[in-house]
Amino acid sequence: MMRIAWRHLARYSFTAAAAVYCSAAATVWGATPAVRIGTDAFIPVDCYVFRLTVSEKAAQCGYVSVPLRHADKDSPRIKLAVTVLPAADPDQRKPDPLFLAQGGPGGSTISSFAQVLIDDESKRPVRNRDLVLWDQRGTYFSQPRLTCPETEDIAEDADDKTQLEAAHRCGVRLAAETGDLSAFNSVENARDVDSVRAALGYDAFNFYGVSYGSELGQFLIRERPLALRSVILDAVVPLGFSLVTDVPAVKQQVMQRYAQACKGSPACNTAYPDLDKRYLALLERLDRDPVPLFPAAANAPAAAPASAAAGATDKTAMLTGKMLDSALYQSVYQRESVSLVPYIVQRAEMGDYSFVVNFAQVMKSKRSDMAGGMYMTVVCSEYGDTPQEALRFPGVIKRFADAGQIEARQILDVCRDWNIRLLEKSLIAPVKSDLPTLLLSGRFDPITPPEGADRVAANLANSYRVTFASGTHGQAFVVPCANAIVTSFLDTPAIAPVDTCAKEASPVFWTPDQLLNLPATRRGGSATLQEQMLALAPPGIAIGLALFVLFSAVPIYSIAEVVRVFRHRPISTLEGWQGRLIAAAPWVPVLAGFLLLAFLIAVR
Repeated sequence: MMRIAWRHLARYSFTAAAAVYCSAAATVWGATPAVRIGTDAFIPVDCYVFRLTVSEKAAQCGYVSVPLRHADKDSPRIKLAVTVLPAADPDQRKPDPLFLAQGGPGGSTISSFAQVLIDDESKRPVRNRDLVLWDQRGTYFSQPRLTCPETEDIAEDADDKTQLEAAHRCGVRLAAETGDLSAFNSVENARDVDSVRAALGYDAFNFYGVSYGSELGQFLIRERPLALRSVILDAVVPLGFSLVTDVPAVKQQVMQRYAQACKGSPACNTAYPDLDKRYLALLERLDRDPVPLFPAAANAPAAAPASAAAGATDKTAMLTGKMLDSALYQSVYQRESVSLVPYIVQRAEMGDYSFVVNFAQVMKSKRSDMAGGMYMTVVCSEYGDTPQEALRFPGVIKRFADAGQIEARQILDVCRDWNIRLLEKSLIAPVKSDLPTLLLSGRFDPITPPEGADRVAANLANSYRVTFASGTHGQAFVVPCANAIVTSFLDTPAIAPVDTCAKEASPVFWTPDQLLNLPATRRGGSATLQEQMLALAPPGIAIGLALFVLFSAVPIYSIAEVVRVFRHRPISTLEGWQGRLIAAAPWVPVLAGFLLLAFLIAVR
């Protein structure tokens, strides 16, 4: 569906964890500014405006005014939302900050990263520099905001005509609100960055971009503002990678990489032989014969809508192969999911679709901070003239090729309807530079595999490549090793950072004998998170009672001994080994307690 196609590069691995709502009792930054503001182009606001809960001086928020078209001296202006987090280590603070750019296109940097980095300084990619987070033009907290609620309000399984009509209504509205919808492209977006730098009063800066943010970083390198000191590209999107034509081949490549990794592991290959063939067969079977997402829907009509969003609440929703494939594909944006993919496929073969149900619930509960209109203007400005003959996808599995054709045609229809002006083709050619650049990749990245970073690095004279064997989409923030490498690189950009810690082991795929099947899922149906929690309640209560008895034995025995002494009641013991055993009995729970503590530390 079109809405799924608008999110290929959105970075779910971190944004899911970062979807934090603030309370109405938020404390905003105090009167003493956390960073010196250089010009009147910065307009301070309370961080509560950006839905952030912050303590005094933990962050400074505001808007920066920039031209809609930088080359036009008479251009109208737009407002970019900016949040500055002062260096976590002020004693070692460096003067040049690190700018952070989210992906999408259309993802919100502030919504994705700010609250988590405020609450947990260990996730900061660098501690000795200020972090500057700004919502790129057209995205969530910036003004105007290029969201498309018109497309979100229609049914997931709406026909092409209905979806195109909804997109048309959105395009008409956005064109009226912006005055020049074509100005929301990667060139103008990159030019905004140095304007934000100047407004905040920094003399030099470093840039970090993840996913589409890495593409934006390459546009920034091409612009090469004098103040740009170094660039970090994470989950690297090569210039020339088309979201219209290149996604199906990448999806197939990722599936094959998972299958090869499982085949290379004796335990995984024994538990899940022929994983790729079984997966494709499962998708085909579900497409032919959809099943209820919930056991209670077993008697639901066959025409029940197959909607991922409805799957979280609608007890008649049906699961298709396309829906399962989409849910599983989105899950592998998260590093923690890599080891579970083969197991999830096997459970689905057995009729347990709990993963799909629970993932639908998680996605439904997230904030909708994706600017679909910004996604479309960026893609259309770069690839809106893609010819129909490029939509044949030779060498790609038929189901991936067919889905790719549908999504590509939908995107191109919107591009023509919105009439977005194209960028010059020279601007999306590979960029050449000697600027110090660090490129981070994950072996199991579902949309930007390491080969893309290789293509980019080939034209960057002072670049350093690091690939994480268990990594997925984006390494910084969630991987301490990646943060250490980023810090080392920023301190000495001219020297290759030590990346020994990135030589991590390949993921260990979990097998059925290593995992606990919850009672709620043993019946072969699907279980929601709530049902699984209820299934865990009885054993959890039993374990809690056992721990209570164990740890209460020592204080109860001690109190009893004190009472006995004060009441002058001697205790008689037996002679020989029986007496010694009785005398040692009070130490049994103490020893058991120490053993339990050692066990908990070992498995933590």
